[in-house]
Amino acid sequence: MRKTTLITLTLMALVLFPTNLFADALKKDWYGVWAMNHDGLAGTLRIADTKVDCISPAWCDMAISYVNDKGVRHTGRIEKIDSKWQHMVFNINFSGNRQRFDAYIFSWDKLKMAGTTSWQSRIFGFYATK
Repeated sequence: MRKTTLITLTLMALVLFPTNLFADALKKDWYGVWAMNHDGLAGTLRIADTKVDCISPAWCDMAISYVNDKGVRHTGRIEKIDSKWQHMVFNINFSGNRQRFDAYIFSWDKLKMAGTTSWQSRIFGFYATK
């Protein structure tokens, strides 16, 4: 009898509570204007909801761009986001260089992210704050 009650309560919890309740981050946590520094180069990273009606991948309605400290805008593309929304891989199309970034949003402070980027086979750090 107790086992049946436990199973019933577990199933009810899974149905009543959305799965993103247990996620490390939410999709909306990425949206915003981020002051970014990648190895001493300052700029502004923008991640936005495009309002496009799409199905797959889960981030297909997200857009990313970067503006450097001279005001030059560079387009970007999100390559993937992990299932718990905490790790994002994106590319920024700098002049003559498509640069990959591996970003991790902080678990307890969603206003910060940090990660690594590579350029000419060298790895550099970066961080960004909202």
